[in-house]
Amino acid sequence: MNNSKEEIEKILNESIDELYERDSEIIFKNYDLHERSITHRLALYLEKHFIDQNFVVDVEYNRMLNDYGQDIIGNEIGKRLNFEKYGKDTSTVYPDIIVHKRNTIDNLLEIEVKMEWKNSKKDFDLIKINEYINQLGYKFGVYLELAEKRENCKIHFGPFNIN
Repeated sequence: MNNSKEEIEKILNESIDELYERDSEIIFKNYDLHERSITHRLALYLEKHFIDQNFVVDVEYNRMLNDYGQDIIGNEIGKRLNFEKYGKDTSTVYPDIIVHKRNTIDNLLEIEVKMEWKNSKKDFDLIKINEYINQLGYKFGVYLELAEKRENCKIHFGPFNIN
């Protein structure tokens, strides 16, 4: 696998297809399941596409190496992004889904997921995706909007134009 944008998009589509085939009931608006439960299931379907490359797919993974590799007690530090250029402070962040190699700076893909009927924080997700790419060196950042019907799902690759 060459991890091109086209290949990543193909993997995303196959994984989303599997999510809808196996778990469609959890995506219904009336079911109102928390986004984390849905991203967990999607992460399971994504991971099998990356296992041969030793990438791990994690949900809400908030650890990273700092400039020195570890904090003073030998742990990774909380994943933080600087949002000053957007008028916000530096903040600890929790990516919905990431594809990476833990304890390294080998960061392939960060995905922010929203349900089409609960996407009021979409703009901030687009900012986060840009900063995962810019500050943490993720090769790809994706905004994924899930809908009740598979054909209405949207996959958008960053970086995004933020006004």
